[in-house]
Amino acid sequence: MLYCDKLAKTNIRGGDSLDPTAILPTYMSELKMQNNIRVLIHNDHRIVYQIDCVDGTGTVEVLTLFPGVVLQFHSFHCKSFQLSESKEVGNSLKINYCTEGRMEVRMSDNLLLFMEPGNLSIDVRKAQDSFQFPCGHYHGMELLFHSSTRNHEAPEILRLFGVDGKQVQSRFCQNAQSYVVRADDRFKKLFEDMSGAPSECRIPYLQMKVAELLLLLCKSDMPEKSDESSFMTMGQVQIAKQVMEIISDDLSRHYSIESLAAPFGISPSSLKNYFQGVYGKNISTWLREARMSVASAALREGNQPVAEIAASVGYENASKFSAAFKSFLGATPLEYRRQSRCGI
Repeated sequence: MLYCDKLAKTNIRGGDSLDPTAILPTYMSELKMQNNIRVLIHNDHRIVYQIDCVDGTGTVEVLTLFPGVVLQFHSFHCKSFQLSESKEVGNSLKINYCTEGRMEVRMSDNLLLFMEPGNLSIDVRKAQDSFQFPCGHYHGMELLFHSSTRNHEAPEILRLFGVDGKQVQSRFCQNAQSYVVRADDRFKKLFEDMSGAPSECRIPYLQMKVAELLLLLCKSDMPEKSDESSFMTMGQVQIAKQVMEIISDDLSRHYSIESLAAPFGISPSSLKNYFQGVYGKNISTWLREARMSVASAALREGNQPVAEIAASVGYENASKFSAAFKSFLGATPLEYRRQSRCGI
């Protein structure tokens, strides 16, 4: 969904009639137009580039497996990523799998898709040009069948299995709807194998795995309905993010779910669902991790007494803070401070 969406809607004349063999050169020309992108590797079948985001970086590896069929490996360490504007030239099939982190994709003015570890999505809809990573990082894979492949015969290995991208699109993307499910063990193993493809035969190995992926998608039993919990409205997401800002603004304060939900006119259970949907964890878990992160930074970087640090992150009792800190990081606050300064 990331830069492959850029490629899927690149402003090259011809759209669906684009020669599939021109995909990677087209991709490269698009990258050269972006001021925040640095190409690290570029050859006939592979591009690796780094994106400078506002608050971090992202690295993307692009592999051409067949004419018009591109596999990407994404690794982002930032909170957001913005694509420059380009024109839509046709719907391309995109199969995404999240391995780590969390990604928020705006699918329309009022609908957002959230990808979390183990999620498998199939989509032909145009994603908007903004991607958010609520956890501050995202790792995943994307397989794209450019719309031009619809006008060409499938590669031989796919014909042997009797599968192609058009069959996947027909099965899962009726009326251009998105399909998102939790991947079962078959798919988890398959994507794990793709991540660890042996370097000495990487391209043919990945070609075989793509054929296996399409075979499973086209011929095996799959959930009929998409996981609706992966989709949220803009209003729901905005509430969750505003609550996150409230509770993170002063970690020494304690809030009840009822007091956080009331200003928005929603029930506590709705707020719990919204927050879980955006951040992939409940409010208490998010708060505990935020408090321990701030406390550990204070212990590493300053000389503030442990009791003061404890109070600043919501613990009036230093002993309870010490026990909670050790449970979370495996060492007491004083042990952690000593170890961090001794390089242990």
